[in-house]
Amino acid sequence: MSDGHGRDAALPAGYDEEDPYEGEDLSTYPEWWRENIEEFRRHEMRPYRPPRFSDGTLVPPTLMALEAELGVELRLRAVNPEVGKNWEVTVDGTHVAEVGRTREGEGFTEYDIDKATFESTVRSAVE
Repeated sequence: MSDGHGRDAALPAGYDEEDPYEGEDLSTYPEWWRENIEEFRRHEMRPYRPPRFSDGTLVPPTLMALEAELGVELRLRAVNPEVGKNWEVTVDGTHVAEVGRTREGEGFTEYDIDKATFESTVRSAVE
C-alpha cells in the first residue's frame, strides 16, 4: 500500500531509502557529524544531513568556530515550531536575530541567511 507519495505506507515516518553513509568510513567525518549520525540511527530517523546556510556552507562548524573565537554560546532554535515560522539566533541566551528556514527534500535544513551575514550579525551582537 502506498502513502500517496510513491512510498510504502508501512515505512516509519521520515524513512529514507538511501543511507548516504552506507559503506562510508565514519572515522573520516568530524566528531560532531559522527555523533549526529549515530543519534539519528538510534532513534530510527532519516540519515543525518547537516543544516546549511543559504550559500551552502555547513552550519555546525561555523557555529563552533564563532563560539570558540568569541567565547559565547550560539543557538539557532525554533521560537514557534510551526512550519514556516522563523527561528531565532541567540548569543548567550539573548535573542539577536530571526532567520527563516526551509526543510529541503534531500533531508537537511537550510537557513535563509548566508554565512557572511550570519557571522556579521553575531559579531555585531557581541560587540
